[in-house]
Amino acid sequence: MELDYIKIKTANGHMYGGDQKLFGKKASRSGCGMIAACDMILFLRGGNSKSLSFSEYAAFAEAFRDNTAYRGSSNPLGIFPRRLVKMLNAGCGGSRVFKFYGGKKFRKANSLAEFISYSLKSGLPVIVRIGLNGRRLPCEICYPASGNTVRRCFLTWHYVTVTGISESGTLTFSSWGGKGTMPCAGLERHFGFTGGIIAADLTAKPEKRLSK
Repeated sequence: MELDYIKIKTANGHMYGGDQKLFGKKASRSGCGMIAACDMILFLRGGNSKSLSFSEYAAFAEAFRDNTAYRGSSNPLGIFPRRLVKMLNAGCGGSRVFKFYGGKKFRKANSLAEFISYSLKSGLPVIVRIGLNGRRLPCEICYPASGNTVRRCFLTWHYVTVTGISESGTLTFSSWGGKGTMPCAGLERHFGFTGGIIAADLTAKPEKRLSK
């Protein structure tokens, strides 16, 4: 299954989510968490927020950057996941909607795929924090706004947003304005140092969990 994720309209076609490289030097170096948070908040708002012009998206992302802990940040490793959780929950009106789960939680076979499938079926994408892993997590990313150019690379020290999972265990994700794929089993093995996922807080009271 795959969620209908946000699309950003440009002169050359749409981007699949945002791209931190378009928001200045500091954001380019460590703003992938900022983009993941902006995209998630816009997705949860729904409606016109899921398909908007780049100028509309840029205004939202720049306001988020200037009014949160990203302001003046120059950490080359990016924001740590629990701080990002606080920003997301603040963006959801202060309710404890999201929680960070470290990669060690998913050592049991298929547990990560089951967790992601559960979240997607409930209508909630999953933000993944990929930590230091020696560049061992392969992926492919297609860029709709660049003529559907496909890039093959290895992910490390990066946030992506998982928006789909196939029956064979291939994850679909948003990163750098493109639509990527990677094996769920590979992610499970190569979360890396500080890696894990940001997803629905299953310990919160039912009335405070996100439901769509």
